[in-house]
Amino acid sequence: GLDYPNVTLVGVINGDTALALPDFRAAERTFQLITQVAGRAGRGDSAGRVVLQTFLPDDPTIRFALKQDYIGFAKNELASRREVGLPPFTRMVRVIIRDQDQAKLHQRAEELAALLAPAVAAEAGVTLKGPMPCAISRIAGYYRDQIVLLSPSAASLQRVLAAVREKGGLAKGDRI
Repeated sequence: GLDYPNVTLVGVINGDTALALPDFRAAERTFQLITQVAGRAGRGDSAGRVVLQTFLPDDPTIRFALKQDYIGFAKNELASRREVGLPPFTRMVRVIIRDQDQAKLHQRAEELAALLAPAVAAEAGVTLKGPMPCAISRIAGYYRDQIVLLSPSAASLQRVLAAVREKGGLAKGDRI
């Protein structure tokens, strides 16, 4: 990391913004960024101070980050993920489909979901979500949709993807 010994004050503006992202890793990323930037203050002989602007001062992620309490944050985050069945307690595959034509994109995403549905139904415990727009629905002129598959077993997800590849639904170069 960067070491600037004379940095004694670090300010974080809107430190909770990323918590609103529709990504199960949002709390983890927010905690990591706040603790990392806060660690830049007071690395030399002088004491450091961190000022964090937040609209969510009672959010557990913010509280744990302010205390630099990694263990507390990890226990809390893991308990939350276990409760709702997210990684690392389940396995996840996220298929991203992109196209410059939004109508063609949505049609392709629906077709892929229809191909996935029978393979998902044949595998116990696999859940299909989507298609739905990605959190960042357009990048570099491409619209983006996603399909998410969840399962307690990585092998089940691999069988689903293999079955769809055999039908020509996923090419080797497709982004998964």
